[in-house]
Amino acid sequence: MATQLEEARAATVREMKQCIENDADLLKALHHRADLRHVVPMVLDVIERDPLASAGSFRGDLLRALIELPATFWHDDPASFQRYKAAVRAGAIARLALPRSERMAFWTNAEG
Repeated sequence: MATQLEEARAATVREMKQCIENDADLLKALHHRADLRHVVPMVLDVIERDPLASAGSFRGDLLRALIELPATFWHDDPASFQRYKAAVRAGAIARLALPRSERMAFWTNAEG
């Protein structure tokens, strides 16, 4: 039987998912560090399907935003950290197939 706290957390996750309509919303949430505990798994779901998924800024912008998160976040969530490491490796491999200008955009473009 779920506790009130568990029910409240589940309601929060449902509300978060309803507010996020597309990948651009995910990217915005990452940049604003909004509710990372719920947003990061959603972003990982997207980039596990396509490591260079774009939210509209440049190819791989979602992965790049994950890379910019503080290390303390990953320390507190080891399961997501394992998924993140696999996504970073997959993204590096996928970027090798891109033209040089697109590969470099991954490192030069960032939210300002």
